[in-house]
Amino acid sequence: MTSTDVAYRVLIVDDDAQMIADLREVLSEELTDLGEIHFESEQDFSTAEQRLIDEDFDLVILDVRDAADGRPSAAIEGRGHELYDAIAGARWLPVVFFTAVPQQVRDLEKPPLIRVVTKNAWDEVAPAVRDGLLSGVSELRRRISGLVERKVRVFLRDVVAPHWHEMAGADPHEITPIIVNRLAAELRENGPSELGYAGDGEAVATAGQPSAARVYLKPFVTHHLTATDLVVSPEGDWWIVLTPACDLYEDHPDANVARPRKAKAQYVRLAKADRIFTEDGEESESPAIATWLASSKSNSHKDQAKQVFGDKQNRYRALPGYLDIPDLLVDFENVVSVPLAEARTWRRVATLDSPFSEAMLIAYSRSVGRIGTPDLSFEDVKVRLELEKPKARHVPTQASTPSANGEIVKD
Repeated sequence: MTSTDVAYRVLIVDDDAQMIADLREVLSEELTDLGEIHFESEQDFSTAEQRLIDEDFDLVILDVRDAADGRPSAAIEGRGHELYDAIAGARWLPVVFFTAVPQQVRDLEKPPLIRVVTKNAWDEVAPAVRDGLLSGVSELRRRISGLVERKVRVFLRDVVAPHWHEMAGADPHEITPIIVNRLAAELRENGPSELGYAGDGEAVATAGQPSAARVYLKPFVTHHLTATDLVVSPEGDWWIVLTPACDLYEDHPDANVARPRKAKAQYVRLAKADRIFTEDGEESESPAIATWLASSKSNSHKDQAKQVFGDKQNRYRALPGYLDIPDLLVDFENVVSVPLAEARTWRRVATLDSPFSEAMLIAYSRSVGRIGTPDLSFEDVKVRLELEKPKARHVPTQASTPSANGEIVKD
């Protein structure tokens, strides 16, 4: 939401009426370039929480010291987290904590979506509100929520209703996964385009190359370690999990399951994911790239380096950089097994999304399971099919030998 003809809604929650008035005045003057902004206010947090459930705002400005619910204003230990959790539970949107006790919520700060501004730091509050509004998160949330609601409505109308007599005889619990799986497939296939996302432009559409964001599920979806998780060891090295997902599956601790399933694997198999570029950008962790950088840059060296980014070799698989994930080159010859308990302590960063996850595991299986065979010649077959021209056969010249009377005899 960056257009100046857009009307933003901002909710100010503070038990000090004068502070609310001052905020309205300052923000109205400082944010005129953003277009129309409706500033609304509540002095009671419980009322504000209900409004966040019932109404749609783009940003909330919140005072941590909220004593309107009968608490003494001095009892503020942990109050900031409590207020934030309540807001996030009602409707997630950008939050600006405007408070005299910033230390209570400083650990929550994640600019530009969660900002902490000390009260009376008037030169900081307007930029914080500006960044939160221009992030577009609230508008995106509205569009995604609308898209999901629309897809569910259409699915129930066009698929479930016409086939209800067939579904009614099935286990009612089976209808839920049908709807969820169908919705997930529909959103994956058509959601981005319906939300106005067209990849990285015409060049990507023409080349058929997906954005790097399409490769990863970040943050990861499962609560447990799973296949093709990207993890970082305590030493700071990147690794990718190669153990099948079925061997790592575990029911969530909070799941209401009589006999929760536990991971079957005792060890986790991981392949090293070397950073293509070191932090200085001058070297590489990958042996293949390091050889190229240290070489004379001849065509033969160039061809060898280029091959690691293709599918015609079995040792390497490249992964694109995205957010805090660097450009990586997975090396299937550099594989380790570590105890599952130890692997669980490593930092999980992301999981490869489908079909990249399946492709990575298949590539690894092909790498370790391939069988070498002698090269067989099918030259004659190709010639008969006129795929190739017959090659001239070389007939060796035989040496001439003299006869008994001195004449040359030729074979």
